[in-house]
Amino acid sequence: MAVDPFTAAWEEAEATAPPGVVIYYTIELQHPAFLQDAVEVPIRCVTDVADDTSFGIEAGATFNAEEMALFQAIPFFAERPEFAEGRTPECEVTIDNAAREIVEYLEAAVQVKADLVVLYREYRSDDLTAPCYGPVEFVMRKVSVTGARVTGKARLDDLANRRFPNKVYSIDEFAGLLP
Repeated sequence: MAVDPFTAAWEEAEATAPPGVVIYYTIELQHPAFLQDAVEVPIRCVTDVADDTSFGIEAGATFNAEEMALFQAIPFFAERPEFAEGRTPECEVTIDNAAREIVEYLEAAVQVKADLVVLYREYRSDDLTAPCYGPVEFVMRKVSVTGARVTGKARLDDLANRRFPNKVYSIDEFAGLLP
């Protein structure tokens, strides 16, 4: 039986931030086709704010590790993922009023066969230099654009069906493989 991590204890912990401390919810979209001036860039969104906000990125991140990065004030929301035995948790993520900022990147992504990675992070207003929760990595599929709304199915990476070992050893890279 699958275990639902969203227990009463989780909900209580989410609701007990100190008085005056605001929790900021963010997502970061990554794909090799997201390019600006021929350099790969992420699309970063923060919800429930009026202005773009800078947050610290954790060490080891693909982009802007240990730096402050600007997240665009773009509303998004997600359903709570379903947990069922034998199924990878999946939820629908909706990004509102974002077509203008995201559609050109999504059109480019269709041309490149790679996963659209979504990183979810939470920050507290009393310390914006590092996430207080996350990043949690999802893979988004079945992305559609309707008007100014972008919707997709996000799921945790299915580790059970991942190829192992996933490194391909070639003679070009590892000359010691030659007899």
